[in-house]
Amino acid sequence: MPTDTVRSLIRPAAGWLLRLGLFLGSLGLLAAVPATLLAGAAPAQAAPEELVLADEAGVIHEPTLREGLADVDFHEPTTVVVWTQRGEAESNLNERLLADARENHPEWISEDGQKWADGLFIYAIDPQGRLQGVYFGEDRKVGLSTQEDIQEDAVESLQEANWTQAALDATESAATVMNRPWYQHPGIWVGGIIVVIMGGIFGGAVVAGRKKARRTAQEDLDRGNRAFANVSTDLEATELNANTVPEDSRYGAQVLERYRTFHERYLVAARENDRLSGIPAQRLHRKEHREAITAYRETAEELDQLDDTVASTNTLLNRYPGWPEAWDLQTAPMREDLGQIDDLVSGQSKLTAAQLTPLRSFKPEAERELERLGAGLQTGELSPDDALDGLAALRSRLTELLDQFSAAQIASFATSDAERSTLEGQMRRERERASRRPGSILDTVHQPGWFWTATAYHIGFTSGQSSVVHAREQAASSSSGSTTGYGSSGGSFSGAGSSSSF
Repeated sequence: MPTDTVRSLIRPAAGWLLRLGLFLGSLGLLAAVPATLLAGAAPAQAAPEELVLADEAGVIHEPTLREGLADVDFHEPTTVVVWTQRGEAESNLNERLLADARENHPEWISEDGQKWADGLFIYAIDPQGRLQGVYFGEDRKVGLSTQEDIQEDAVESLQEANWTQAALDATESAATVMNRPWYQHPGIWVGGIIVVIMGGIFGGAVVAGRKKARRTAQEDLDRGNRAFANVSTDLEATELNANTVPEDSRYGAQVLERYRTFHERYLVAARENDRLSGIPAQRLHRKEHREAITAYRETAEELDQLDDTVASTNTLLNRYPGWPEAWDLQTAPMREDLGQIDDLVSGQSKLTAAQLTPLRSFKPEAERELERLGAGLQTGELSPDDALDGLAALRSRLTELLDQFSAAQIASFATSDAERSTLEGQMRRERERASRRPGSILDTVHQPGWFWTATAYHIGFTSGQSSVVHAREQAASSSSGSTTGYGSSGGSFSGAGSSSSF
């Protein structure tokens, strides 16, 4: 059976099955919700069996602690230990607690000496070292992620130095999860919901993804069509302009070399314009269509920029009427860059005057040089080629200065080789991505990234800076994570528990 025929049969069936799954899933959800609510309705009602306060640091107000714990409900009677001790942030709170328990509170440890005693919950605070920890008897233990959640619930009070409230916060949080009946576990809710509405989520994601892909493809196709229409409208004029570009000009010869394949690429774009415009909108999300549309758009836009450059090259090099406007097109990128220099150097408190001065002094120098080049063209003292050489020298000098400035900025911000590599890589990629300016002869005859624009510099550094900051935040989050070991003196002790800084 032909492939298209098979697809035509499968697609309607797949759509029907998806709609059926959504319908049945909705019914299942409606039936599951009341049962889940009933299952989660029974609250924990056991009181703390005993409170043991070992407040060596002297930071807990016992009456407030006892009063608060009277309102905390456990799933099973539990002995609550609140233990405090002053130490250093670099110390191992787990190890210190275990050492104190072995020496002064052996009842906190199981008979075999390897675990915390059954029925026990310990909350530990080091107010000086800014550490906290939670520990559990073997019959009360919870997973590490849950331990971290308990500690997180106490962080706000700890950071306010409200040690008693922190102990209450952590104990209340622990009471809700220790020995929690299976049917009250949030995973049951989540699992049930996932099972019931998985088809809906999948179907919704597929529909949303396809819709977004179609919209993006249509926008790209529209951009390509606009550029192609411009090229088609100017096709005859472009050919006439190319025929009169002086080949003995250095820049004229280079532009003509870029133009050499213009006609062949235009014919390819014309065929793609016809083919892609005939694809039904509902099929634009397909990968092969999206890739073809992107390639078509890029080709059409390159051709549109190139025909503008051919026109400005012909006008400027031959000094035809309108050549001052063609020269303005050449200087526009440079003038935009000069307009952004003040923003680039302002607020750079970590850089020295020697690092900032070259860019600052370049701006008035470059403005004067642009005026000189324009005047030389006007009086005939400079040929267009010489003027373009002078402009290229200015843009190359700015590129060198931005290279130096980037090295200084990166050195002042990055704290490691990895961060420097991230910043340099992002800036390099943005420099290479910088778009060509329509009508710019220099942008056309040089490879992308040959000149570094102030806009590309700013975008590249900002993007790299954001990546570095994000990496730092991730590292900080990781470094402040829980410690589970009991140190070298702990031996083979493996009681459930962990500590963290706050």
